[in-house]
Amino acid sequence: MLCCVGRIAGILVYLDKFHQKTWPNRITESWGLSIIKFIHRTLFQGNIPCIDGVAEMSQDEFFDVIFEFSNEERFKMMKALTTERTSFSGLSRSLGITTQEVSRHFNRLVESGLATRDSDGYPCLTSYGLMMLRQLGDIMFTTLNREYFESHDASFLPDKFLGRMGDLSGMSYTDDIMVAIHNCLRIIQEAEEYVLDINLPYISSGFPYIKAAYDRGVKGWFLRGEDLMVPPEMQNVRQQTIPPEFMANVRREGLLQDRLLEVDVILYMNEKEVALLSFPSSSGKYDYRGFTSTDPGALDWCRDLFYYYWEKGVKVDQ
Repeated sequence: MLCCVGRIAGILVYLDKFHQKTWPNRITESWGLSIIKFIHRTLFQGNIPCIDGVAEMSQDEFFDVIFEFSNEERFKMMKALTTERTSFSGLSRSLGITTQEVSRHFNRLVESGLATRDSDGYPCLTSYGLMMLRQLGDIMFTTLNREYFESHDASFLPDKFLGRMGDLSGMSYTDDIMVAIHNCLRIIQEAEEYVLDINLPYISSGFPYIKAAYDRGVKGWFLRGEDLMVPPEMQNVRQQTIPPEFMANVRREGLLQDRLLEVDVILYMNEKEVALLSFPSSSGKYDYRGFTSTDPGALDWCRDLFYYYWEKGVKVDQ
């Protein structure tokens, strides 16, 4: 998956540096720019000089190390060395290549400071190699979902979340809107502690589940833009299902809190599952295609993202 990433990074940076006026904005602001940011922030933590927030890849060391990871066999070898203590013969069998090829790839990794031998002579990764391999997970998630990120923009995310995109590796992509809606309704019914909501449009069939959740003592935190309101067509259903006095009571009890903030993401989750994480399309609109997961790493990432924006939100006057 990481083949030619070094070459791609060089091309993208060259285009950004010398052709900023002619490079299409939709590409600059989405997948291509995200990849540059991932490589710069996750691998070197900002130590390479930057131009307009994008790395000026002028240091040979950067391209050298990216080149080592761009070879699929070397990448697989590094992954194998994290899971088992093995010899060149073992690596040859697991990778399906000759021992001579294993030796050649290993020597390149040693020269780059990514690998060494342990006290018993077995090949292993250096601490530097382990760190680099783990950080590449952030790029891996993006490349695995390249088709989505070519048409959806997540490049606006704060650096600390772009640098942790590898935490989302356990998420599954869904392009079925009805499945996404079903997941959102289901996690309301299954919630035991809280539901966190950023910009999910109102779903009339979900009103009974929301009321039942409040009756169970589930907390609801709702962050939305000013234009996201209950549609006029749903007002009567909402008031019949969740009367105004009931809403006033759950607010007094602190079960419902809502704030206003314009942010380009849809997130809906409870304490156990992310029902939907969705980013706007290149046109700035939502198609509700996105990601879902019960993976602990994804839950932490999404929860942290919610609270990051929540702290910036403005309390709603009631």
